Amino acid sequence: MNKELQVVKQGDDPVARPQISVSDMLETVIAKGITAESVGVMEKLVGLYERMEEKKAEQNFAQAFVALQADVPNVQATKPVPNNDGTIRYKYAPFEDLMAQVGPMLQRHGFTVSFSSEVKDNRIITTCTLQHIGGHKRSNSFTVRIGSGPPKATESQADGAAATYGKRFALTDCLNVVVGHLDDDARAEGGCITEAQAIELDRRVQETNSDTARFLKYAGAKTFAEIPAAKYAILNEFLQKKERQGR
Repeated sequence: MNKELQVVKQGDDPVARPQISVSDMLETVIAKGITAESVGVMEKLVGLYERMEEKKAEQNFAQAFVALQADVPNVQATKPVPNNDGTIRYKYAPFEDLMAQVGPMLQRHGFTVSFSSEVKDNRIITTCTLQHIGGHKRSNSFTVRIGSGPPKATESQADGAAATYGKRFALTDCLNVVVGHLDDDARAEGGCITEAQAIELDRRVQETNSDTARFLKYAGAKTFAEIPAAKYAILNEFLQKKERQGR
């Protein structure tokens, strides 16, 4: 068998052999005549080529993602969620605002994002898939409880709110987007819980029929967004006990 059809020896670096071409290998096999042995060799060489292409796509993804991270801005939480008395419960960055800011940068660096979701045990699992133009992709999932939604929301609206919530945080986790709060000095100093934790605690307080005013007083805060980060663990434990009691 001629040298063009020699199987790469174990220990050779396939990345250091860019001269391998599937079309050239096919032409060689056809020219020499297709035999059972040459077909087996061809399968191995094609597999090697595909692994090389996958590695190249992964490297291109990594390089483009580094460049993307340098461009992705900190997104500000600007949309308020009111209490029944009109005071502000917390603020968040809507999914539409997130996409408006990161969408052009994704396109500039050759990325697209897509979402899928599934419902399991009264939770929505949302998966954000980031794919590069070279073919390599990476996925990140975020799970959220299906609660009662905003005040006076229907069941369908509550489901939609949970789905949108999951998309927002699956996206921010996937792209390492930081959501900031311009009007919260304590948060800027790292003293308060994150937006995701604030929304989650609020949801669980409603689901367990806990007294919101007493919960916030216990937390030492006027709103969920102002809850000190140091209090999160004990508040989470408190809600976990109530959740177990309600089962």
